[in-house]
Amino acid sequence: MYKPSLKSIWSLAALAVISLILYYIAQNSYSSIKAESYDNKIAAANHMKECMEVLREEFDRLDYTIDTTNDPNETGLIGLSGSIITTSRGILEDKITQLNPNFAAVYVDLLQSIRVSPGDYIAVGTTGANPGLNLALYSAAHILDINLVVIPSVGSAMFGANREEFTWLDMEKVLYDNGLINHRSVAASIGGGGDIGRGLPIEGREHIEQKVKGMGITLIYTGDLSGNKQQRMEIFDQHLPERTRYRAFINVGGGLANVGATVNANLLRDGIYRHLAERTFATEGVMMIFGRRNIPVIHTFRPSALAERYGLVEEPIPFPEIGEGDVFVTVVNNVTTATICLIILLVLIIAVIIFDRYDRHFTTNIIDPDQELL
Repeated sequence: MYKPSLKSIWSLAALAVISLILYYIAQNSYSSIKAESYDNKIAAANHMKECMEVLREEFDRLDYTIDTTNDPNETGLIGLSGSIITTSRGILEDKITQLNPNFAAVYVDLLQSIRVSPGDYIAVGTTGANPGLNLALYSAAHILDINLVVIPSVGSAMFGANREEFTWLDMEKVLYDNGLINHRSVAASIGGGGDIGRGLPIEGREHIEQKVKGMGITLIYTGDLSGNKQQRMEIFDQHLPERTRYRAFINVGGGLANVGATVNANLLRDGIYRHLAERTFATEGVMMIFGRRNIPVIHTFRPSALAERYGLVEEPIPFPEIGEGDVFVTVVNNVTTATICLIILLVLIIAVIIFDRYDRHFTTNIIDPDQELL
């Protein structure tokens, strides 16, 4: 009968094979636990959902018609393929992806990664092209109780907030009037080419100018991109309380005043930049200026890339339930399974050692019949 022994190559081979099997089981056994700031992420997602519902009601009040092909979730927040305030081409799939309310959890995660505290001030540069990302950021800020100082460009790419009476400024006002946000943009530019509306028809530029002035906020228009960037920085500084420092600058989208040049927006990976000043750019935007002030910069430009990184569904139809996505959970190795595998391996090793010692003891006590007894 076969007995395990440390002297047996079969015993050692069996232990090696079993060890590899147990290691594989332990290494590939995972459990999901709630991610950091889970409750805030859930709250932010629910808040974004509520904001979207209020904006849908406003969309209906304005008697606009839903295009269910382009807006399959019937949000009213997917814009037109063209209008007098449409500045550039847009990717419809990105517009659908970013309207998932769970996107608010992405901004909670980003903000918590730079350790924001209630009452902190965050400078924000955005456009009308990404109402979903704007809503996600506003919702995260609302839940985390931080102050946003926002300067958008009103013009929008295709499928963004490019309806003349339902621009991002209009959406923002509706949310403010309904008590869903506690701030509004402090200034706004036209956007588009040069941040001065180059490429838009005259009536488009005039409409945006009237819209901004009608909202009672400052119109940023110096006649060129460089002047618009400088005026933005002046306004950001004016709206920061004394002895206070911006905790971060957040760029949403590809507004030229913020990124400097489209190539910059494409080259930079979405995420947090703590040392942006160490990089060289041919043309700088507001985000680079903040970087030179040693202020962290959060760049969010590609909704689909963000969705993939944070485990959110791309182009969800219908929207998933609140709390669905890797951004809400942390996957770790299952400690219980690993412990059980370790115990099994130790038991097997000990058993082989015991059998081996017993076999040696038994062998040493056998009397050789040919050996002469003294």
